Parts: sequence; structure tokens; C-alpha cells
Amino acid sequence: MGESNSNRQASNRARLSAATRTAVFLMIGGLLAVPYAAVVLWIMQLWRLAAANPLAVPSGLLIGAGLLAVPSTLRVMRTLERTAANELLGTALEEPAGTTRLADVARGALWFLVHLLSGALAVAVLGFALPTLAAIVFAVFGGGGTAGLAPFTGQMLPGVGTVEATWLLTAAGLGALALLIGVASQLQVWAVLLLGPSEQAKLAIAERHARELARRNGLARELHDSIGHALTVTTLQAAAARRLLTTDPDKAAASMAAVEDAGRAALEELDYVLGILRAPADGPAELPDRLRNLVSRHRSPGPPAELRLTGDPAAVPGNVAAELYRMVQEGLSNAAKHAPESACTVALEVNGTAAAGSASLTVANRIPTAARARAGGQPLARTAGGRGLAGLAERAVLLGGTFSARESDGMWQLSAELSWEGGKR
Repeated sequence: MGESNSNRQASNRARLSAATRTAVFLMIGGLLAVPYAAVVLWIMQLWRLAAANPLAVPSGLLIGAGLLAVPSTLRVMRTLERTAANELLGTALEEPAGTTRLADVARGALWFLVHLLSGALAVAVLGFALPTLAAIVFAVFGGGGTAGLAPFTGQMLPGVGTVEATWLLTAAGLGALALLIGVASQLQVWAVLLLGPSEQAKLAIAERHARELARRNGLARELHDSIGHALTVTTLQAAAARRLLTTDPDKAAASMAAVEDAGRAALEELDYVLGILRAPADGPAELPDRLRNLVSRHRSPGPPAELRLTGDPAAVPGNVAAELYRMVQEGLSNAAKHAPESACTVALEVNGTAAAGSASLTVANRIPTAARARAGGQPLARTAGGRGLAGLAERAVLLGGTFSARESDGMWQLSAELSWEGGKR
């Protein structure tokens, strides 16, 4: 019960704060409207000169329109209005990028006019409608009746009876107050419509966000496949060294040497990933050498591994070669983690040339007996807990290829088919 009251009080404070900010926004509009009100009064005075000078009123209207149009169409004014809406009305409008279109200028000018008129309405309600209503309530409920309002109503509505004038002024005051409340409740919606991005700008923003998301996903895949692989090898070898430290110091030393090599390799991989972030590159062109080094690090002193290269791997374009390397790295990492005593085979077949061709990759290792026993003789399925296989599938899809991870004849097998044309996929 106490928690419910606390939440209700917090909600009331939030609503009060929002109402206060909206009131401040309206007061800013009222201040902006003051000089324009003076211009309106000046133009009304020009009506007296209309008979002597027919150009007086049109000239005044033209000057007034210019004074309104110039600030309302300035980019800096739209920026100020957008900032005010974000801070006081609770919107989250972004500053549009690129060139400004005429439609955006027109929408910004319309919003400036809405701000002025709503502010003027707020000033009118606070300066006239509310005092008038307060005077009527005080006169009626104070015991004096409407007779005391006769001088006021006679001045405001000459020729109208006191009672009728009182009702008319009450209705006008309540109507103005209701109109102000309605306008204030819609200011946030209008701000989004008039100051928010156009459909073309929304499309550009969506495309920019998509590019940023794709880059973040790419970075996540690179970090997972590179640093994650190194951490897996380091953890496994360090655990082996701890077990063998007293019984077989030589093997323990070999495991620690493997940890050292994995650390150096991790630094190289991190430098490669940071290079991608600074300036996107096509990828490693020296694919055969990188694969041999990778398999060699996996083989010593871990489980046996074999690399089979068919065709000309050096002809694979850099962007495709980078993804193939990451796939082999993830496959070896999974083999070391889930089948540390099983042989692992990496087979890469390349057909074609750098101009156009395809690559077929297979990373296979025998499934441990314990894992098969846990599965009850049923085919093993892809695990849903990790991100590695999902990342490999994303890499293949981005290159227009295919990827699969499944059991085949007692072997766990990762397979990928990638192709390219014109030197790039």
C-alpha cells in the first residue's frame, strides 16, 4: 500500500513538472508575441489613415508579414524552437542533417506561428480571463450579487445588461481557459509533426541507424571470433597446465607456452579489429598463411588438426578471405572447447579466380563419446546459448552465401559456401 502511494506521488510530481514546463513554454511564446502585438496595434491605428492614404494599411500588413516571416524561416530559429520543445515539452527531436527543404522551412514557420498564438492565448487567459472569472465568482458568492459588476460589465460590453454580460464574460473566460488547456495538451504532438523529421529525413535516419547497427554487429562478431577464440585456448591450456604441473612438468610447460602464443595471437587479432574500426579494409589477403598459423596454434599442444587446401586460396578476395578465416577460427575454438581430444579437419576448396569464383569450407571434428551418450544416440543440434554459430551464419548471409552446423556420420561439421564476382562479393 505504501509503495502504491509512493508511486502515485511520483506520478503526480512528474505530471506537475510536465505542466510547469509546458507553462514555461507558453510564457516564452507570450513574450515572443508581445512585439507582434504592438505591430498589430500599429496596423490597427493605420486604419484611421486609410481614407487619406490607401497604401497605409497594405504597407503596414506587408511590414508585419515580413517581421513575422523573417525569423520564422531562419534555421537558427528552428533549432532554438526544437531545443525548447525537447527541454520543455518532453520531445526527442533530432537536428536534421543535410540540406534544408522548402517543406521543412514551411513546417518550421508554421510551428513558430503556433508558438506565438498559443503564448498570446496564455497571456490573454492569465491577464484577462482568469481575473475576470475570479471577480465574477467573488461578486456572486461574496454576497453582493452581480450589481457590483455593473461598472465592469458596462465598460466591457456596453449596452448589455449586467446579468447577461456576466454570463457572456463567464462563458468567454471558461471557453478561453478550455481552449488553452486543449492547445497545451496538443503542443507535444504538433511539435513532432512540425519540427520532427520529414518522411525523407526519417528514411535517412533509419538508414544511418541501420548502418550503425550493422557496424556494431560486425564489431561484436570480430571481437567474439578473435578475442573469444584466444580466451578459449588460454583457458583450456591453463587448466591443463594446472593439472600437469606436478605430474608432468614438461607438458605443463608446453601448455603455458601455448597460453603465451595465444596471448600474442590475441594482441595481433585485436590490432586487426581496431584497424577495421579505424578504416574498413577488404580483409586479409594472405589467407593461406593465416590459416596455416591458426591451425598450427590449435594443433600444438592441443588436439590434432589438419588443413587441406584445394585450388588457389590466395585468389580469394580480401572481404571473403576475412570471413573464411573467422569461420575457421570459430570452428577450431568450438572443437577445442567441446571435443578437446578429437581430431579436427579444416578443408577449403577454392574454384575460380580473383575476378569470379567460389569457396567451400568445412571444419569437422569427431563428436566425443560422452556427448553422444548424453544425446541418447540422437543427432546433436545446434546449441542456442552461444553467439558464435549465429555470428558465422550472419557473416555468410552478408556475403550472399550459406552456412550450416550439424552432425554428419559421427562428426560435428561446420560448412559454408561463399562466392564472389568482380573481385568482391
